[in-house]
Amino acid sequence: MKRLPHILLSLGATMISTSLLGAEQWEGFGIKHLGFVFDVPPGFVLAQRSDQGAAFEGKNKAFLAIWGAQLGKASFRTEIEHRIAVNENDGWKVTYKRVTPQWASYSGLKDGQILYVRAIKICGDRAALFTVNYARNEKVPYDPLIVRMVKSLKVQGC
Repeated sequence: MKRLPHILLSLGATMISTSLLGAEQWEGFGIKHLGFVFDVPPGFVLAQRSDQGAAFEGKNKAFLAIWGAQLGKASFRTEIEHRIAVNENDGWKVTYKRVTPQWASYSGLKDGQILYVRAIKICGDRAALFTVNYARNEKVPYDPLIVRMVKSLKVQGC
């Protein structure tokens, strides 16, 4: 009986290390000529790729898009405000938004779905953006994924 706690500790340590080894990995993604990198979460599969970005499909009809955009004559703030207006015209109820000169984030709700958008200013007149749509009932498991995706979207190679 005295050995039972040691056996349980050994079994627990083995289970933890085995589950960590089996964990899915985040995939690096970037578009060098546009000057950004990004980490794609586990469970998202490449659906389409172009010179400007890519689209990924996830579980339960989740959708992730990442791309670079030329701002042209519009300022970063103007571009983001335009994108927010387009989403609102498409029926999204924007529930959060934060726009700064260097980055922006906003989210909204529509038909049981959540939309989250993150953008950063890169390389002069360009921006990098990602959008992710997922079921509203999956908000809790997606929260840490969103945090990691936000942190991973970075300028590189300007």
